[in-house]
Amino acid sequence: MLSVSTLGPRRRHPVFWWWLAASYALWEIIWEVLTPPRRVTCVGPPILHPVGPVRRTAAEVAEVVAGVLYLAGPFLLMMIALFVARRDNARVHLTAAVLGFGLVALPEALAVAAEVLRPPMEPPPGCLPDSAPFRVLPVVLAWVVSPLTMILFAGAAGTRVRPDRSSVLRLVAALGMIVLVVQAVRILPERLAAPPVADDGTPRYALLTGGYLETVNLDTGRTAHEYMPYLGRRMTQIEAVAATREPGEYVVSVTLRQGQDTWSPRGFVSRIHRLRVDADGQAKLGQALSGRLNGSVDRIVVSPEGRIAYSRRTEDRDHNQTSYVGVLAPDVEWRAAAYGFYWRDAHTLVLPADIHFTGATYPPKPELVKAWEGALDVRLPASDPSAAAVLVRAPRDNGSHTLPHPLPDGRTLRVRQGSYEQPSELLLYDGDRKVATVLALSCGEIVSMALDRSGRHLLVGKDNENDSVAGNRPCGGKNYELLRVGLTPTAAGAFPHRVVWRGGTYVGGFTW
Repeated sequence: MLSVSTLGPRRRHPVFWWWLAASYALWEIIWEVLTPPRRVTCVGPPILHPVGPVRRTAAEVAEVVAGVLYLAGPFLLMMIALFVARRDNARVHLTAAVLGFGLVALPEALAVAAEVLRPPMEPPPGCLPDSAPFRVLPVVLAWVVSPLTMILFAGAAGTRVRPDRSSVLRLVAALGMIVLVVQAVRILPERLAAPPVADDGTPRYALLTGGYLETVNLDTGRTAHEYMPYLGRRMTQIEAVAATREPGEYVVSVTLRQGQDTWSPRGFVSRIHRLRVDADGQAKLGQALSGRLNGSVDRIVVSPEGRIAYSRRTEDRDHNQTSYVGVLAPDVEWRAAAYGFYWRDAHTLVLPADIHFTGATYPPKPELVKAWEGALDVRLPASDPSAAAVLVRAPRDNGSHTLPHPLPDGRTLRVRQGSYEQPSELLLYDGDRKVATVLALSCGEIVSMALDRSGRHLLVGKDNENDSVAGNRPCGGKNYELLRVGLTPTAAGAFPHRVVWRGGTYVGGFTW
């Protein structure tokens, strides 16, 4: 209980605080009109989950009453100020303070109640909700400078009492405990939640990038979360994503600054961060792993030992683009044009054969391009030419082999894009020797793939509409699919596969 001491005979002016509270409440409404919130235009209506009529009616009533009280609040506070100005009585001031406090707090409480009672709603597929992140300190500061504080001052001045120092310290300690409890309620469920894995131990979610991050539940085939993170006060985009060794942990590249042309890396500034996905598929950006990187980071690969490699592109004023391949911890970069690179072991990055290092091309003889792939020894500095002098033998059969992906047993998966006469195929190689055909498509094109951590299951990204490059017949239906492929063949030698997701988000840069 607060202990109070009587103020001196000098009259305080509670009406001043009442007018200040009313003016601030009015300014909050005016500010919302001058700075409307950001909105996202969605195609199609949101997906509503049904609730009972009583709950729906209660939510609508709470929302209407909250809106009316919020708009009427400044004028009601002005009426209270006029009332207490005519009656200088301690009981009147105390009653007015309680009434004013409830008048400001009630719309907030009703809005929360309406949010809880309202039918759960999902945005249409591809529509990103534009919600700012919850941060405790800004919320506390907003309440401190709200009309509630001024109403408390008005009540204290009108009743001519003030709390002593010990009471103030106890009040501050109580508020601090409330803040800590709120933080604990937000953080502890994330720390104690089970990892986002399915019953068979494979990841439950696939992460798709298209400027924002979309987590897809592979058990249900539905989107669990669409996420575009905030860095400071600015919303940023996610360009590339890769899984780490830990379930639910990923590495992503985010755009700190974007150029005028989204198809050009000129003006881009990127950074690599950790990202976590909880058991419900909710994503959250974590600590930064790199400094600011000029250009666009388009691909990230993580070695089995946890080493992070990336590729980035820059562009000068004359529209000349330069590509780099780099690794983190320690930070080393090579000037090399490579998209489908991968880790062969803990110290070697394998790149396509027609790579370029600081003006030189490896391999040195053009006739070796189809027979060899280049490699980087990341233990050597970028200035050492021998870092790129390693060659890895590529498949010998004809065809366009892209998207190489190593398996834990040393074999490699490769995509051979097809044509109208020959379908696209996913092939298994032991060195440069073809071992088996894992997947053959009758239409569409394989644009990406990702292994689970055991190396026994594969997720394949399929583009059903792309017939301009490979010449494949378009499949129709949804634009993109994810196919789950088992890498353990059946008794008949076939590799089982099934479609686990269909949608409109591009699957060229997903991870599992």
